Amino acid sequence: MSVRADAESLRQIPIFRDSDPIALQVMAFAAERQNFLPGETIIGQGKKAKSAFFLMNGSAKVMNGEDEIGQAEPGALLGELAMISGALYAVTAVANTAVTAARIDNALFLRVADEYPEFGKSVLHALSRKLDF
Repeated sequence: MSVRADAESLRQIPIFRDSDPIALQVMAFAAERQNFLPGETIIGQGKKAKSAFFLMNGSAKVMNGEDEIGQAEPGALLGELAMISGALYAVTAVANTAVTAARIDNALFLRVADEYPEFGKSVLHALSRKLDF
C-alpha cells in the first residue's frame, strides 16, 4: 500500500477524520510496521502503553479480562490513548490470524503534532469528544 493510501485509511478512524492529510501522510510514512503471528498479543490489558497499533491486515480478538468483547479488523486502531498519554492499555488484543500493523508511538505522534499543530489540536479535540460520552 502507498503512503497516501495508508494516510487515507488512517483518515477513516474518527480521531483522525478532521486531520490534515499531509500530517497523516507523515505519520503513515514514519510508523513502524510490525507483524504478529496468530495467538500473539498485540496489546495487553494493564500493561504500560507506549504505542497505538493500526491494523493493516489480519484480525484480532479484543478482550476485557477473560471476556471477548469484539474483533478488530483492518482499519482498527488499538490503544489510541497510548499514542497520546502512555496510560495503561484498557484491553487485550490477540491476533486471530497473521496481522500487520503500523505502530504509532507517543514520540511519533508528538513529533507530527509539533510539526503540524492543527493536527495535534484536531486529534485532541476528537479524543475529548470521544471521552465525553
